[in-house]
Amino acid sequence: MNPEMILKECTLPAMPHVAARILEITSDPNARVEDIQRVISSDQALASRVLMLANSAFYGMRRNVDTISDAIFVLGFEAVKKISIAVATRELYQVHGLIEQKLWEHTLGVSIAAGLICSKQSLHEIPVEESIVAGLLHDIGKAVMNQSQPERYAMVVETVYGERIPFYKVEEGFFGFTHQEVGELLFKEWGFTPDLIEVAGKHHKRHEIDAGGNAGGLCDIVRLADCICLRLGVGYRGPMPELCPDDTVRMEMLGIGIDEAEEIIGGFKEKYISEKLSFMS
Repeated sequence: MNPEMILKECTLPAMPHVAARILEITSDPNARVEDIQRVISSDQALASRVLMLANSAFYGMRRNVDTISDAIFVLGFEAVKKISIAVATRELYQVHGLIEQKLWEHTLGVSIAAGLICSKQSLHEIPVEESIVAGLLHDIGKAVMNQSQPERYAMVVETVYGERIPFYKVEEGFFGFTHQEVGELLFKEWGFTPDLIEVAGKHHKRHEIDAGGNAGGLCDIVRLADCICLRLGVGYRGPMPELCPDDTVRMEMLGIGIDEAEEIIGGFKEKYISEKLSFMS
């Protein structure tokens, strides 16, 4: 795919200022907890998300984590950096239309499901927060395409719903490229990790990811999370199971059985509403 073609059709956004500031602080070897705490505390959505994740069952804390400094201690600088970037990208969905709302609901749902899946699988040594962030960011290219060409992307959305065809196939017809290529280009510009770049650019082309490293496992987690949301209709007008024919394959690749899958889906239904209210407040 020719990057010039993407740049001609889509305006790649600058990294949101809160995320940029977090990156700057966490990259400084002399940074103090107080520095990052100050930035996080200035953003209500980010502070809420950091505290929520620190208190989640993923970390098995025996007491409530009720301060940002304690949350940073529990999660670590690297995890807080990823979470901050993910939360900050919510700005890309702030057009307040139905399309933006559904795109955000879907990506939030995939994020929640990915965290649950990661905590159940045992074949890959992938931190839970990395799966959560990958799920939240994997479809960021859709938001960029929608912001750059809203009328054309509205036709993409209507075609997806009307003909029940995956987004990436419809995007190829309307744009000549897909949200995968846009997300990959954006993440390269933002200096993201290779694994997140791979997931953004190849989550519908898993066969193109090399066997080594965490990118393949991370992609399988995100893809299975995507399938759960498609089957439940999260971020869509209703269930779209025909867009997800490979969920059993992903389960096998992650070593997840039927019983574990049912636990994941049950946990997802409980978490989605509460986290949606927190994340979108």
